[in-house]
Amino acid sequence: MKSSYVGFLIFVSLLVIFFVIPDPEGLQKPFRILLAVTFVVIYISQIIRREISLKSLVPAMGAACLLVIMINRDTLQTSFFNAILCLFGVLCLPSITFKLDDTRRTNLIYIHTLCLISIFIQFIVFSSKDGRPTLAYEINLSGAYLFLFFLFSDVLKIQYGKIAVILLSLITLSRLLIFSMALFYLVRYLKPYFQEWLGRINIRIIVVSSYVLISVFSLWYVANIKREINYDTSVKRLTTLNDGSNEMRFFANTLVMASVYMAPFEAKTLFGYGKVENYIKATKDSLIMPHNELFDAIIEFGIVTLVFFGIYTLTEYHKLTNYNNLEIFLPVLFYTLILWVRFLLVPSFEMIFIFFMLNLASGKQPNARESVVTSI
Repeated sequence: MKSSYVGFLIFVSLLVIFFVIPDPEGLQKPFRILLAVTFVVIYISQIIRREISLKSLVPAMGAACLLVIMINRDTLQTSFFNAILCLFGVLCLPSITFKLDDTRRTNLIYIHTLCLISIFIQFIVFSSKDGRPTLAYEINLSGAYLFLFFLFSDVLKIQYGKIAVILLSLITLSRLLIFSMALFYLVRYLKPYFQEWLGRINIRIIVVSSYVLISVFSLWYVANIKREINYDTSVKRLTTLNDGSNEMRFFANTLVMASVYMAPFEAKTLFGYGKVENYIKATKDSLIMPHNELFDAIIEFGIVTLVFFGIYTLTEYHKLTNYNNLEIFLPVLFYTLILWVRFLLVPSFEMIFIFFMLNLASGKQPNARESVVTSI
C-alpha cells in the first residue's frame, strides 16, 4: 500500500473522528486509540524499510525517558501517552502526505457534506452549560473544531462550508473563532503587499515572539485593566473584551509565570504537575486552567517535556509553512495564545490534521525522502 494512500486514509479518519462522531469522551476514544497505534505501526514500518532516518529513534528514546520520570513522580496521565503516540505521527508525516488529485477531492467533498450534516445535527441536539448551541464538545473546544472545519472547507474551496462556520460562530458567540477567521482573511488579502518581507521571516521566531508578547500582555492586562462585567452570554460579548472571562484567562497566565519565576529548577517546573487539578490545588489562587497552550503544557508536562516536544513539532511547522499557507498558520498560532488547544507545541491529532492542511495549501508536495523547503 502506497504511503500517500495511507496518509489519505489517516486524514479521512481524522475528519470522521473530529466532525462526525459526536462524543469525545466516549464514542471517539476507541477510534483515537486505533489511530494512535496506527502512527506507531507506520513509524516502525518506515524504520524497518529505512524510509526515515535512524536518527528518528532519538525522540522515541527521549519520550521513553520522560515516561519513566513521570511514572516515578506519579504525574503520568493519559494526555502524555496521547502526545507520545502522536509524536510518532509527526515523525512519519513527510512520507504520508498526499496530493489532492481530482478523485481524492471528489471523495473529500462527499465526506465534507457528511461532516456538515453531523455538525448541524449536533448544534440542534447539544448545548453548553450557559445555553448556547454547540458541538458535542466543551464550548471553547467546539469553536476550535469549527475553525478546523473552516480550514478544511477553504482547502477544498467549498465556500458554503466556510459560510456555515461563520453563521455558527454567531450562534455560539465564540469571540476567538470569529477573530481567528477575521485574521485568516486579513492575512490572505494583505500578504501580497508584504511578500518580500514575509520571505525573510522565520516561523520559530514568530512563535517565540508571539508567546513573549502574550506573556507581557497578560501582565499588563492584570495590572491595568478592570473588568466591566462578570460574564456575558448575550451578543454583547462579541464587543466586550474586558469581562470576567478574559480577566481570569490572563490572570491564570500570570500565575504560571510567577510559579516558574519562583521555582525554575524544581521538579514540578521541569517535569510538570501532572493533572491540571494538581496545579490548581498547589497554587490555590488559580480558578481556571491556563488558557494558553504554552502555559498549560508547562504546568502539566513541565518545561523539559515542552522543549522536547517543541523541537520536533516546530521543526515540522517550519518545513510546512510558506507564503501560500500563512493564513492558516497565523490563526492557528493565535488560537494557542488564547486557548489551551494543542495545535502548535504538544503533539496531538489536531496538530497532525493541521499539518495535512498546511501541506495541501502549500503548493508543494513532500515525499518520503524529501522534506518541504520552507520559504519563511
